[in-house]
Amino acid sequence: MNIGIIGGGSIGLLTAAYLGRNHVVNLYVRREKQKQEIDKEGIHCSTLPHPTAVDTRLTSEGLEEHDVLIIAVKQHQVSSLLHADFPPETPLLFLQNGMGHLEQLPESHECWLGVVEHGALKRSDSSIEHLGQGNIQLACFRSEDNGHHMAASLHSEDFPFIYREDYESMMTGKLLVNTVINPLTALFGVKNGEIVQNTYINKLASTLCEEACRVLDMSYQDEWNRVQSVAKNTKDNESSMLKDVKAGRETEIDAICGYIVNKSSADVPYHQFVLDAIHALEERGGA
Repeated sequence: MNIGIIGGGSIGLLTAAYLGRNHVVNLYVRREKQKQEIDKEGIHCSTLPHPTAVDTRLTSEGLEEHDVLIIAVKQHQVSSLLHADFPPETPLLFLQNGMGHLEQLPESHECWLGVVEHGALKRSDSSIEHLGQGNIQLACFRSEDNGHHMAASLHSEDFPFIYREDYESMMTGKLLVNTVINPLTALFGVKNGEIVQNTYINKLASTLCEEACRVLDMSYQDEWNRVQSVAKNTKDNESSMLKDVKAGRETEIDAICGYIVNKSSADVPYHQFVLDAIHALEERGGA
């Protein structure tokens, strides 16, 4: 396949490194410095034996036609990106946390949604550490394709793509985990394992989970078990929100906890608190 990937962050680099082994990959980045480094070095991934060579382009130069264009920027960056002139015949696959961007997706394009279950840490403009092996689940948001072909075309044994029939259940499942783990690890400056290891953080996590389940009409016990399982399995990982806070970057809190607050017809005080608290850290410029 001929694949375009927008975004030179952790997920963009990881996806380009793996897909670039078997496909023609064009990676779109914002900065000339990153473009030059990847052109020279390739993409170094900690779990791959050799650097992956990809064709790197600047987003400012415009987008080409591709068999699929993967949007791997942060959720809050999607709005500005949607002003881009997307090639009319190219399907778009969005890989964002949260669900706040779904209403913004262009009606003129075939659109897919993906949930990334990998752990990744960007070490440099051309280097990525693959911290946790997982998969990318994808589902149709707006398409006449049944989806199995898309997943099968991108899939490999060491970088699996899994087709899901229902995008809403896929996205809400990921949202619920994120709305518990991400804000608490960012606020307390701890790794994911503290969600289950610290008695008081665990109590807060349980309440956040209960609030989100009530809003999303999901089973608390099932989802709480899943949240704790994810926290245990990724106990040594830092959440993306913690990384953003530590780096003084804007977080995806509005698309995660903010989505729960906006969707709820009743008060959700714990979500409102973590929403305001993360914004307070953003305003301070870091942890």
